[in-house]
Amino acid sequence: MRIFITLLALGIAMTACSTQQECDIIFHNARFHTMDGDLTVTEAMAVRDGKIVALGTREDLESAWHAAAHVDLGGAMVFPGFIDAHAHLYGLGEETVTMQLLGTESVAAVQSMLRAHLRDHDGADWIRGRGWDQNDWAEQQFPNKEDLDAVTTEHPVFFSRVDGHAGWVNSRALEICGITRETPDPEGGRILRDASGQPTGILLDNAMELVRSHIPQPGDAERRDAYRAAVARCLATGMTGMHDMGLDSEDIAALQGLIEEGLFPFRIAGYVDGRGDTWEAHLKKGRYSVGKQQLTVAGLKLYADGALGSRGAWLLSPYHDDPGNSGIPIIAEDTIAYEAERALQAGLQVCVHAIGDAAVRTVLDAYERALATVPEADYPLRVEHAQVIDPADIPRFAALGVLPSMQPTHCTSDMYWAEIRLGADRMRGAYAWRSLIEGGSIVPGGSDFPVERPDPLAGIYAAAFRMDADGRPSSPEDIADAFTIDTAEPVRNSRWENGWYADERMSRVEAVRAFTTWAAAAAGLQESMGSLEAGKWADFTVLSQDILSVPRERFLETRVLATYVGGVAEYRAAAN
Repeated sequence: MRIFITLLALGIAMTACSTQQECDIIFHNARFHTMDGDLTVTEAMAVRDGKIVALGTREDLESAWHAAAHVDLGGAMVFPGFIDAHAHLYGLGEETVTMQLLGTESVAAVQSMLRAHLRDHDGADWIRGRGWDQNDWAEQQFPNKEDLDAVTTEHPVFFSRVDGHAGWVNSRALEICGITRETPDPEGGRILRDASGQPTGILLDNAMELVRSHIPQPGDAERRDAYRAAVARCLATGMTGMHDMGLDSEDIAALQGLIEEGLFPFRIAGYVDGRGDTWEAHLKKGRYSVGKQQLTVAGLKLYADGALGSRGAWLLSPYHDDPGNSGIPIIAEDTIAYEAERALQAGLQVCVHAIGDAAVRTVLDAYERALATVPEADYPLRVEHAQVIDPADIPRFAALGVLPSMQPTHCTSDMYWAEIRLGADRMRGAYAWRSLIEGGSIVPGGSDFPVERPDPLAGIYAAAFRMDADGRPSSPEDIADAFTIDTAEPVRNSRWENGWYADERMSRVEAVRAFTTWAAAAAGLQESMGSLEAGKWADFTVLSQDILSVPRERFLETRVLATYVGGVAEYRAAAN
């Protein structure tokens, strides 16, 4: 194994007779997987002012650098700090003040939780929660308002589905918001109705805004507390930064305040939530960073469709299990092209949520128009999720320089039922990481937390193996008790051997890059983070195992021992 030493260019040549330079810390006794272009592995790293100044052997560094402190990492494995390329930080912190319905197995389970919540919060007005998923229930049908009315008609209830693209409300909430059988579906949304035309209590995509506009917004103190709680959770997973997909002006102000007060040991690339005054103000301001790149306001986030689980993802042909429905288009191609052109001219990015193949094609068409007008983009345009792509559109990503920002655990969460939604033929373009990479694209990795849990190691595992934590599927026999498929379709053994549609797996190196170098590049931050190289921030995670070589069966046993941001330990695991 070759060991390299890299020195920060300071205008002072390193010679045999040179005097030692000063640094703050030398970290040693570890295997530093730098994830640079050569996949260099070193044994020591020198840090000054929060940035890496040199890597190499301990002997070489200590002869060239005088350090105020030396940190022995105990022979652990060190990787660049993980970056989640698509998530919602406030949404994660909000879990401290809302009901958590993730993992509930029935309507009755939700009702029981709601009763318990009412006993503890009798004076509450709006009751909010998130995380229900009808696909996890024995009867995989949407619930209705009567299910919630059976518990309370006094308090308005709003429960967001796990993906954030469907809302479940009771009759009191519908009454407060004035939603009746006469209320039209808003553009980009749908009010589900019963046979008589009455709202059932399920609101899809933009229809949820009819309710959200009546729910009191969090105060500054609540927002700040939520952000700090979310950062603490992220640091414990080895994460040192993320891309926040949907900031409003209050979010940006809260983050700036925390940074100025020294209370935010984390790095965010932030994207303004939708069109409006906040976007117009930042469009004029352009890209900028706050603090030590703890917040970089990088662009705009838009939505082209809904989600696959709630059948709101916009498809080129109808759902396999819902023939009359092709999903919900949310925004026009002309609007995307217009905003993308303006963003490119201002040196900003646009990230568009697009899950279905019709939505993906629409976004690519819009981007192609914008790039024809502004071909020299400072930063890449992005398609967020890109879960279902028509095979003809896969080469367009690399040809246009558009990045498919994807969430590997969406694949392993959805795989139990995705085929029944799409049919076996359309699965060829679903979660198609290998096809995109072989077509010349990089695939930044995220989790979309709180839709999924904030856990880059779980994301890397999903990307590399396309299996669940129990190692399924490893053979065709695994489909019997857990997977919902169309039995009219022939079961091709290759679909179920060594992972779900295993031909689309990433290599382990690619999976780690998805959450390090590729994630950094997706926000245009590759010069300052994503790998361990001289001149970049000393953001790194210390792991108990080498995730590039540990057997798959033991991969998820990997522990995060410590997380460093700017050379400072912001998280340390408790001693066993």
